[in-house]
Amino acid sequence: MRLTIYEAICNRISTQVPEIKHIDLWNNNVAVLSGGAVWPRPSVFVEFETIEWRQQQNRARMADVAVCLHIVTDSIPYNGHTDKRQHDALAFLRLINKVNAAMQGLNGNNFASFMLTTSATNHDHTELIESVERYITRVQDTSAMLSTLHQASIDKLTLEG
Repeated sequence: MRLTIYEAICNRISTQVPEIKHIDLWNNNVAVLSGGAVWPRPSVFVEFETIEWRQQQNRARMADVAVCLHIVTDSIPYNGHTDKRQHDALAFLRLINKVNAAMQGLNGNNFASFMLTTSATNHDHTELIESVERYITRVQDTSAMLSTLHQASIDKLTLEG
């Protein structure tokens, strides 16, 4: 299910927000920088929070899946609202709006539309700004479900056994 969601997010953002130059899975990317970032920016990193599954019938399961999008941009220093660099420096806020617009209505096979739940911006940035947008979707994972024919065979063996 995570692969399906990840691919859907990549497709949606890459087609609707062409300014994003790199999309990948989150691996504490900004915490382990030494000597500068090695990926093109702006970037989006996809983080899956812990999933608590609820078992359903026929080996299906359901969960609310939280996904954090880490939007990483270059920082442009400026000094207040009269600084001529302010427009460029605040471009990361416009980019966040575009990513949020792209995520609206994103759904797919066995997952509902994403809902934005929280937004956080790193306020201790020098070279990079990391903004985290947290979304939640309800999913039904049917990957372990038995086909009707296979289930009927198991039921028959159980009754005969």
